[in-house]
Amino acid sequence: MTVNIETQTNASDESSFPIVQNIPTEVVRELNGEKLLDRTTFFTEFSTNAYLEDFYTKVDDPAMQMVLTFLPNIVARLGKVDKMLDFGAGPTIHVAACFREMANEIHLADYLPQNRDELYRWVNNESKFDWSIPLKMILTREGQSWDKLPNVEQETRDKIVDIYHCDVFSNPSVDCPKDLFGQFDALVTIFCVEYCCNTLAEYYSAIKNIATAVKPGGHMIYGGVFEETWCSFGGRKFTCLYITKEIMLDALAKAGFYVDESDRGCVLYEINGMFMVCAKKQL
Repeated sequence: MTVNIETQTNASDESSFPIVQNIPTEVVRELNGEKLLDRTTFFTEFSTNAYLEDFYTKVDDPAMQMVLTFLPNIVARLGKVDKMLDFGAGPTIHVAACFREMANEIHLADYLPQNRDELYRWVNNESKFDWSIPLKMILTREGQSWDKLPNVEQETRDKIVDIYHCDVFSNPSVDCPKDLFGQFDALVTIFCVEYCCNTLAEYYSAIKNIATAVKPGGHMIYGGVFEETWCSFGGRKFTCLYITKEIMLDALAKAGFYVDESDRGCVLYEINGMFMVCAKKQL
């Protein structure tokens, strides 16, 4: 059984969108008179240190709690995979850590050079950021002792193959070797796509571009927020494209992905307007 929804065609657009009324089709540019920052400011306004500090020190943000609660469960449902890609990893290693025992190869990709620089520092054991709190949460969800904490980062480093530039608006969307692109068994993208896109048309295109990195029969793990127009960290507010559950599932379906209930890896979690979905790519 697969999850499907009805669509209708907009005569002014070649794409067909779900039948959803009265939603913003472009990002909201202002909030209470304050101008929101968008993707054009990422290079100068996205602070790697502020992002890590706000979301991964105390980990009291509900979105991060959701990810660290459900992602280990999804990884366990998938079981062993050969090649895994964290698309839009930012400066973070928690996704890679969740796959350290289940993936033969872990590949990381991000759009921003400052984030890739932090990833390289971490891989070379030069990063000053303390990942102990998120990693303890992962160990807890895995049912493992915190005594294993000293080994988690090195076990994860040992699986890292490379770090790439990625761009949701390019195809191929990852600057990895040509013989690798399209061969990932599992791709994870969390809190990434909606913050890059200004319109629904861009969103649908971005999902398709990301999806091409996954091999037929592979899985995409996608996390985000429904019906939100902005996010905040480091004292800055950034735009977020408003999407619904219907739009998200439709975009995945148009990219060839379905939540197939006959596949143990497929699952859709929703909590307080946030979601994590693991969908399978058609063979």
